[in-house]
Amino acid sequence: MTARRNLALALAGLAILAFVMARIGVGAVAKEMKVVCAGLPIIFALSFSRLVLQTCSWSLALRQEGIRSSVGELMFIRLASQGVGYVTILGPIASEPLKISLLRHHGISAATPTLVDTGVYWFSSGLIGVAGCLSAGFLLAGSRHSVTSMAMLGGILIASLLFIARRESPLASLVDALGVRAPRWLRKAGQIDVAIRRFAIQQPSAIRRMFFLDLGCQLLLAGEVAIIFWCLKLPLHLGTLLGLEAASRMIKIAAGWMPARIGADETGVAGAFVAFGLPAASGLVMALARRARDLFGCLIGLMWLAWRQRSAVEAKGEMICKA
Repeated sequence: MTARRNLALALAGLAILAFVMARIGVGAVAKEMKVVCAGLPIIFALSFSRLVLQTCSWSLALRQEGIRSSVGELMFIRLASQGVGYVTILGPIASEPLKISLLRHHGISAATPTLVDTGVYWFSSGLIGVAGCLSAGFLLAGSRHSVTSMAMLGGILIASLLFIARRESPLASLVDALGVRAPRWLRKAGQIDVAIRRFAIQQPSAIRRMFFLDLGCQLLLAGEVAIIFWCLKLPLHLGTLLGLEAASRMIKIAAGWMPARIGADETGVAGAFVAFGLPAASGLVMALARRARDLFGCLIGLMWLAWRQRSAVEAKGEMICKA
């Protein structure tokens, strides 16, 4: 049933994408895609640099808990988890547990440092999102509906950042208030939340270093948009760049229930470009360029995961034979 639903959603997304491409004009999209292809190597290089920074941040968190793994292994684990999350609904729900499980061979639970790393990354991403909402609000001041939407989104992001930055655990407080009526899953979530916040309190230096590494990742993402603008010879404005980045992140959140967000990313970014007075074809091409980048990384990650699983099965078989 789940496979059929995923297939149906993917086909619906492809149908939406085909419809939007037909409305924009396949010729116009193909023409701009040809121009952007020249910038794809730079986009891939920026993506690799971002992967390195993210991995360094994760490695730093793991070392605080006594887990020492090579940067290469962590990079492949991140790519594998992103690949699994990319093709499933609500990707982070699948990708985060996979990252933790792939580090079990170290004999120490990697749950807390991994979730801390994810939280710090989301915090840095949220800051860019808030800046983007403010920029979009100023640039779209003539449209009351757009300003209201940006204000609401910015408010949601600020509330989320305040939730992440709190020293006390709201979930633990809720569990205490409910007492014996608190469900098991809420108790477990409260324990994890307490562990994450305790880590942040005990390791302030590591958190600061992770934050700056993740902030560098956000700048590299913005750099991808700048490269697209440069290739298409579009006027580059910092406010527009931040606004488009904020829009892209909101689209990812809103379309998280779709496998790989097929069709949603492309149509959403094209609409955001139109809202900022830019060609819809340029937005569609930017989304397609980023999808090519994501698919390449996912392919590498899934191939490594298949190789690792096969090696584990073969090793287990050899142990059984020897026994």
